[in-house]
This record gives sequence, structure tokens and C-alpha cells, in this order.
Amino acid sequence: QVAVMNINGLLTKVIFDHNPKNEFFVEESFPLDWMYPYLTPSGIIMKINRQPLPSLTEDILSRDHQFWKQFSKRLTGDIIDYDTPVKQITDWIEKTYLRYNFNGFTGDRKFVHDDDAQKSFSKLRSSIGGVYAWRLSPQCPPEYRPKSNEEYQRLLKETDFAFRQAFAFCPYSPEAVFRYAQLLLQFQRFDEALLVAETCLKLDPYNGQVRGLMESVKTYKKQTAGIE
Repeated sequence: QVAVMNINGLLTKVIFDHNPKNEFFVEESFPLDWMYPYLTPSGIIMKINRQPLPSLTEDILSRDHQFWKQFSKRLTGDIIDYDTPVKQITDWIEKTYLRYNFNGFTGDRKFVHDDDAQKSFSKLRSSIGGVYAWRLSPQCPPEYRPKSNEEYQRLLKETDFAFRQAFAFCPYSPEAVFRYAQLLLQFQRFDEALLVAETCLKLDPYNGQVRGLMESVKTYKKQTAGIE
């Protein structure tokens, strides 16, 4: 799969470079590394800008935030904001997806029963979160990382928000779970990472990858505690 997507990455770069007058947009299936510096949110998909962006401006982040705040009302209801605790989200997931308790539910009940829709919109939101997370990661070249603490905190806040929404859209999605858990681990938020994994297993109890993730989080938490 990795080899095939590397070839796809080369092909798309050739197409992009040889058509400078065309606009390009992408619905990500598998992350293509060369695209990361060029990508900005464009509704539920992403635009491949003609030139790489040194940073994601406050305006770009704000427009994406407001778009998904409104869009999520059609799916789950407006249940997530910057300060929504992970525990509150997992409680909502258990209530809605496991017990089908729709008391106070303001989303679309059809969405709760539609696995394909849950996976699709979670994937779309997770992909945007992945673009944000890349700029916060050690793998990101310095020229594309946040240039100030204010910019860093703003981007981190939007990354967390995007991954929380992706998780709420489809809490049994391995991509949503692993991407969010990776962000939480990066900032040593071990208990929240465990909560995300545990909630996923309640909906998909035979997922060995997520069980492995839980064990890794527990081990990393013990190691970190030992260092401290």
C-alpha cells in the first residue's frame, strides 16, 4: 500500500506541476507527503494551493472552524467546542451509539444508523486535522511550523477540535482514533488517549489494533512517570 501511494504521490505531483493554470482539490484517501505544505481546508475537502504556505493564517483556521461547527449540526448536533472535555464526548458516544438514547439529541438520527456516512465524514474531518497535526509534528520542516507561541496554541486548538469531531462522527474509525490518540500522546495526555481507545473498543471489541494502542499508551505512561 505504501509503495502504491508513493507512486500515486509522484503522479499527482507531475499532473499538478504540468497544469499551472488549473485549480486542484483533493479528497484524501491516503496522506501524500508532498501535499502537506500546499493544503488548506475547502469545505469538506481540501484545496492544493499553487504555492506552499509558510503558515495557516487565523482566517483560514476560523473559516474551517465555523464551517464544521455548522456542518456538524446536520450530523451529530453541535456537541463539541474548544473546551468540551473528552469524557463528555465519550459519554455522549456511549449514550448515542451504544444505547440509542436520543434524549436531547439534535443531530440526524439517520446518521447514527448509517455506518458509511459516519466513516465518510469522519475521514474527511480527520484528514483536515491531519494537515494541522503535521505542522505541529517533529517531522514538519521548520519553515512550515508555527512561528510564535500564539500561532502554535491556535493551531493546536484547531487540531484538537478537528480530531474530536472526527472521533464523534465515527468513534470506531481506526484512523480517527489513532490520529487523535497520537496527538494526545504527543502532549502526554495519556488518560484521554486511553479513554478514546476504550470507547472505540466498546463499539468494536475485537479490534486488535486498538487493544495494542491501549497497551502502548499504558506502557508509555508508566515510562514517563518513571522518568519524572
